[in-house]
Order: sequence, then structure tokens, then C-alpha cells
Amino acid sequence: MEIKKKIEKLDTLNITSRTKGKWFDIIIANVIALVFVSLGMFMPLLSFALAFIVMAYMQVGLYGFVLRSYRGESPEFESIFLPFNRILKVLCIKIIVMAGIVIWGLLLIVPGIIYGLNNAFAALVFLENPELSTKQIFARSKKLTFGKRGEIFTMILGTIALVCLAMTLGMGVHLLLGLAFKVPTWLTIILILAPAAIMLLTLALPLFETFLVASYEDAKQHPVLPKKKDKEPKVKEKKKSAPKKVSKT
Repeated sequence: MEIKKKIEKLDTLNITSRTKGKWFDIIIANVIALVFVSLGMFMPLLSFALAFIVMAYMQVGLYGFVLRSYRGESPEFESIFLPFNRILKVLCIKIIVMAGIVIWGLLLIVPGIIYGLNNAFAALVFLENPELSTKQIFARSKKLTFGKRGEIFTMILGTIALVCLAMTLGMGVHLLLGLAFKVPTWLTIILILAPAAIMLLTLALPLFETFLVASYEDAKQHPVLPKKKDKEPKVKEKKKSAPKKVSKT
């Protein structure tokens, strides 16, 4: 009971209550997206480009699915697939974000991270406002992420940590089996990657997507505005007049 109370205290965005009974649907949606991205990687010559296009397209659809689930709706799995006339704009947004992160990251790491965090809500803004230009989408995302960047960055690190933890457990199992017999290479790969994939699909990705959607909704309802520094009025110093000489009579 104490653990449950602590979780409820930490869950300020009401993620657990809003997604109750819908976690399995979010996991299935992620599996569907991963299958289509994987299929794109097996296409000869166009594997990388096609996988990137499918990933960008499916990711935005996933965010829309999680957003509707968080709002209490019951979206169909078909809603993951956006209308094809939006693919070009989705790609434009993703390419600009990726290019910005890479360029700023090469110059200095911190600006690259900040640029990526500023555009964390870009896909969600596009879903709700497809009529906006890419410049307006980025501007609105930057405005909404103000005050939320630290939380989003922490959640990204947490997602990576969960996957690394699963891989570490897989490596531990591999070492234990290695004490008994020689583990073949294919089994080593499975032991390391399988726990990571399971963790990614069942916990890490659904948790991150739900958190991002919850932060987006909270940012719209309770926007954090930058504090304006009050300019102190300049006090003009009066010039000290020279003391008058008293004439002796």
C-alpha cells in the first residue's frame, strides 16, 4: 500500500488513472509500428531511407493513438496510419528536427539537446493543427515545452536506462550459461537483444509516449510563461555642488 501511495504521489500527470485498461492497446500499437519499420529495413537499396520514412510516419500516428487513449477515447488501431497526404509534411518536420539536432550537436552537445527538447511536442502540435506551417509548429512546440524540458530529458534518460538494464540482465544470463557450456553466437545475440526488445515494447516506449502526451496536455492547460525581468529604474545621481566659500568680512 505504501508503494502504491508513493507512485500516486509521483504521478502528478495522472498517467496511471487515464491509461488504466489501455496499456495493452498501446503496446499492440507499438508492435504494429515496429513491424512496419522492420519491413522497410528489408527493402534492398532503399532500406535506410524507407525505414526512416516509415518510422517518421508511424511515430506521429502512434502519438495520435496514445493522445486519444489518454483523453479517454477508444481509438482503433487503423488510426495509427495517417492520411497519405500528410506524409510530406511529417517528413519535413522530422528531417528539420533531425538535421537541427545533428548540426547543433556537432557544434556543441548541449545546444543540440536543447533544440531536440524544444521540438519534442512538434508531432503532437502537427496532429492537432495540421494547417499550421512547419515554422509555426516549431514555434508552438518551443513555447509549450518551456518549463517541461527537464522532465522530458529525464524521461528520455529513464527510457534508455530501462533498455540498458534489460540488456544487462541478458548479458548476465549469457555469462551464467557460458559457465556451463559454450554459447553460440546466435544465442548470444538473442539473449542480449530479446530482453531489450521486450522492455522497449512493453514498458519503455509506452511509458515515454504516455508521459510525453501527458506533459503536452498539461502544458496546454497550465502553460509556464518565462519570467520577465523587471528593469530597475535608473536613479540619476545628483551632482554634488561644490561648497560655497564664505567670504570673511
